[in-house]
Amino acid sequence: MKVFSPALKRQMKDCILALFWPRKEIFRFLKDCSVPVSVLRSVDGWEEKGLSRAAIVDHTFDELGRLPDNGTFHFDQMLEVLSGWDHFDAYWFGEQKKLDQTTAKQTIAALRTAKAGYVDVVRERAARERERTERRSERHGSLGEMRAEFQAISTGSATPQARGYAFETFLAKMARFFGLHVTGAFRVEGTQIDGTVKYDGENYAVEAKWHDRSLSDEPLLAFCRKQEMNMHGRGIFISVNGYTEGALSILERGAIKNTVLMDGEDVTLILWELTTLPDTLDKKIHAAQTRGAFYVNAVTGASKFKR
Repeated sequence: MKVFSPALKRQMKDCILALFWPRKEIFRFLKDCSVPVSVLRSVDGWEEKGLSRAAIVDHTFDELGRLPDNGTFHFDQMLEVLSGWDHFDAYWFGEQKKLDQTTAKQTIAALRTAKAGYVDVVRERAARERERTERRSERHGSLGEMRAEFQAISTGSATPQARGYAFETFLAKMARFFGLHVTGAFRVEGTQIDGTVKYDGENYAVEAKWHDRSLSDEPLLAFCRKQEMNMHGRGIFISVNGYTEGALSILERGAIKNTVLMDGEDVTLILWELTTLPDTLDKKIHAAQTRGAFYVNAVTGASKFKR
């Protein structure tokens, strides 16, 4: 999200040129506003490069705009300094008359007004985007509706792939029903991940499978390994028909302990109102963190891995 518009940047440039005359003072101002050395290096040696005052400012702003963070931090530093500026060098404004104090003050006042108005616009735009996102977020209206949808997926004649997509949608709506923040599908290293759920302040990658038989080890282990590549990577893997003993054995013996497992029983217990999704996650995460048990019953907390 680009916070600083071209119009606001233009006013900041005008302010800089209205306040500083020597190119070295423009350079010093940019440096004092924490402009990165890599950017300053491109305008250093302005005399040899034949850069004018305006060219130094334009080039610096262009380079800042190409940074991964769009230069937001550095533009904000400049905006704060410029909008509160109250020093007018007597030599350049008075003795040399290279700069005009009245013009400089008007430019600062205009920037101060633009700053207040533009920040409000950005906030309103962000609020509208949040509202649109929330409106797009589907959720079940009731547990009865949730049960009906799950039953329709279970008994329908859709292809396995179509049923899988329907199950993913069902789970996202179920998570939102219980007040969890959900994101849609995204890609990690070219591999599809079904989405993320935010629970108890942590983000969990989620992958769901609805196979006709217990899940083998390959997709489960691949998912666990992907979480290792993320900062504090955690995952929730859901296989409606459970997991093979081989997959669970490999996971139990391995050093990767970043994923909790859910199955069709867990979903059923939630739909029967014997537990909730937040309570289910709490039970499973607590078991994983305290006992190293990553596959437990959502109500009793007992391990479901039969060694």
